[in-house]
Amino acid sequence: MLLERRRLSPAEAISRLTPLQGQDSPAPYIALAARLDGFEPAQLEAAIGAGEVVKVTIMRLTLHLVAGADYPSFHQLSRQTRMRKWRKDYAHLDEERVKAELNAFLGEPRSNNDIREFVLERYKGVPTDHEWHAIMFARSLLPLVHLPPAGYWRERHRPRFAVDPRPLPDPGDAATLALERYLAAFGPASKRDVAAWAGVAQRDFAEAWERLDTVSFRDENGLELLDLPDQPLPPASTKLPPRFLARWDQPLLAYADRDRIIPPELGPLRLTLSGDQTVTADGRVAASWKLERRARGLKVVIEPHTDIPKRAHAQIRAEAKRTALFAEPEAERVEVAGL
Repeated sequence: MLLERRRLSPAEAISRLTPLQGQDSPAPYIALAARLDGFEPAQLEAAIGAGEVVKVTIMRLTLHLVAGADYPSFHQLSRQTRMRKWRKDYAHLDEERVKAELNAFLGEPRSNNDIREFVLERYKGVPTDHEWHAIMFARSLLPLVHLPPAGYWRERHRPRFAVDPRPLPDPGDAATLALERYLAAFGPASKRDVAAWAGVAQRDFAEAWERLDTVSFRDENGLELLDLPDQPLPPASTKLPPRFLARWDQPLLAYADRDRIIPPELGPLRLTLSGDQTVTADGRVAASWKLERRARGLKVVIEPHTDIPKRAHAQIRAEAKRTALFAEPEAERVEVAGL
């Protein structure tokens, strides 16, 4: 949806896009604003409040907003590696009994501290040298979701958690749905790309690759790239509009080979670690951006990282103003600096 904005509900958009990074509360909103026409923050907040979208810790052990209907599959997929280790480290525990006890404990909303204290008091062998060991002990077993208002625009309060009531699918079914979603959004891609995006072992997708019909391509280096059949492949001459992307926006993390979206000369900036908000020009990262609030106005500061053709400046400035007014619709004026 970076080529042309569409009109979709937030849940449908996120289902098509795959889960959106949510470490920074405004990030999913900025990501959707770059892709949807007529989108307003209240629409996503309403979807979260209704359970159509949930905030969770899944892929690569990071926070995401995911379509509620898809969440059981993404949880099941992303926990496979962790559960292999869980069953090794806690072989002395009865897995089903622990799940039942945790389910009962989480029958009412709980904080991270509540969960940590319960796990450490009740189950021997859980490491105490890091505050997150006990939390991941529970998150690996159960699909824990952040309760609203977690995930709301600029929400900063400490979250409370509950168990998502939807049953978990078979691991093979879960991986197949996640792979289909990924390829529809990011294909053609390699098997290594998919595993890196999901933060799981390639073997966790093995059955899914067997189930799905795919077509094969070769990149410039002869590497096999796979995709779903009959997917659009715009020609290389397609004009790509500039977009202002969110922190850790999906295309930056969708491939093991990030040269596909980030020029190699920008590698030392480590943009996927810093979480810089980025600007794309001709479909590749060309700059970072940030918003500075002024009295009755806003300033969009653009920091170019490559030589941006002058023909693109007007479009980028227009997109900067659009993004700023999405974030602060009451602003009386918007200044664009750095370009």
